Amino acid sequence: MHSFHFRLVDGPVRGDWALQQVASEDAGCSLAFLGMVRKEGRLGEVLYLEYQAYPQMVEEELQRICEETLQKFEVLRIAVEHAVGRVEVGACSVVVAIAAAHRQDVFAANAFFMDALKARVPIWKKEVCTNGSVWKGQGS
Repeated sequence: MHSFHFRLVDGPVRGDWALQQVASEDAGCSLAFLGMVRKEGRLGEVLYLEYQAYPQMVEEELQRICEETLQKFEVLRIAVEHAVGRVEVGACSVVVAIAAAHRQDVFAANAFFMDALKARVPIWKKEVCTNGSVWKGQGS
């Protein structure tokens, strides 16, 4: 059975929730993409990221991306967990977990889903660096 799970979390995410949502005996594999906060940014050394989101619009757009992914690839379940608020360097800000019967499908579906999420979902991040800060929106 196909399903989609989503939640916004205050602060960093870990990935276990998303993987638990997609796990089942019908899946031959599950893949979780973890988006980590890296130390180097556009303005130099990153101190932390600050995320803001419009929750209802985020969920609606992620649902559309999920439906597109399910039509395009043979996957069973998708779960997305995204941080809002402050996320430190080295911590995780987003997890996209996908389960399918075969590994080829989860690799392709995960890349497609993450590209669409970054391009279309109304989540913004403020990159706070030693040399100032900059807001980045969809597509960053």
